[in-house]
Parts: sequence; structure tokens; C-alpha cells
Amino acid sequence: MKAPLPIGPYDAPGSPKVVDLRPWDSRGPAAANSVVRLLQVALPGLEIEHVGSTAVPGCDGKGILDLMLVIPDGQLGEVCAIVDGLGFQPQSGGRRQPDTRPMREGSVTFEGAVFRLHVHLIPESSAEVDRLRTFRDRLAANPGLVALYIDQKRRLIDAQISDRATYTLGKVAFIESVLELER
Repeated sequence: MKAPLPIGPYDAPGSPKVVDLRPWDSRGPAAANSVVRLLQVALPGLEIEHVGSTAVPGCDGKGILDLMLVIPDGQLGEVCAIVDGLGFQPQSGGRRQPDTRPMREGSVTFEGAVFRLHVHLIPESSAEVDRLRTFRDRLAANPGLVALYIDQKRRLIDAQISDRATYTLGKVAFIESVLELER
């Protein structure tokens, strides 16, 4: 009998709605770290970080654990094959990422909760690596920005936006404003 894959399906039973505004879950960072460790064993030496709302204490959001996997030049195909072999699936919706910067999805059960996962496979030469880190770090350092971000998300949910791509686009102006702040 084949052993079960460590990563479950994106739509696993018990997984939260894809577009929702849920209170920040203090289990999120530990759940993300468990997946980071799994990826580090399979991909030694690669940079893997928890980014997005679940990486920022107190930041309400969809509850999806966003991980950034930084890909060395020329290794995208090999890394995608390893990630897929762990049970991750190709992106199923939302704002489609190009094949040169794919996103993989899955889920993990941690301390009785099912967390959806987005693994962003980003080339090391991409400016997006710094942008994701900067956005996360600026929010984590400024509770006022976190409150404004939650307000923006609440407006999108209150407007009945339930499609992933539209929800993401509705956050772009706020994200850009945070990235433009003086350090």
C-alpha cells in the first residue's frame, strides 16, 4: 500500500472558504513552519518563507498559509516536480500565475484544523521576492497598517466579492501603498 502524501487536497474536508475574512489563527505560523520543514527536507538549501496575512500576528484574512519558495535559476522544473511529488497541486483558481512563476496549492491538517496552502515558486532574480518580504515585515511592524489592511479586506467581503482573482485585485492598491512607504 502506498503511503499517503503529506500534503492534502486544496478542497480537503474541513478546509475554510477560499475567500473569507477570518480572525488570525495563532496556529497558522506553526502550521506554516511544519510545511516549511517538510519542503526544506525535500529541497535542502532553498529559501522558503511564510509570507502573507497568516505570517502577521493579528492580521485577519482568508486563513490560507502563503509560502514563498525561492527558486535558483534553471531549477524551476526540478523544484516543481519535487513539490508536486509531496502532494501539491497546480493552481486551481484566482489570478493565474505564469508558468515562469507558478503557484501550487494544497492543505495540511495541524492541531485539529485544516489550513489551505499556497506555495509561490518565485525565481530568485524576481523583484517579487523582496516585495513579499517587505510587505510582510512592514505589516508585522505596524499594527495601524494591519488594521487598515483588515478594513480593506472587510470592504471586499462586504461587497460580496467571492472570486479569488477579484478579491486579490481589490487589495493591490493597498499593498502598493505599503510598499511605497519610506523605510
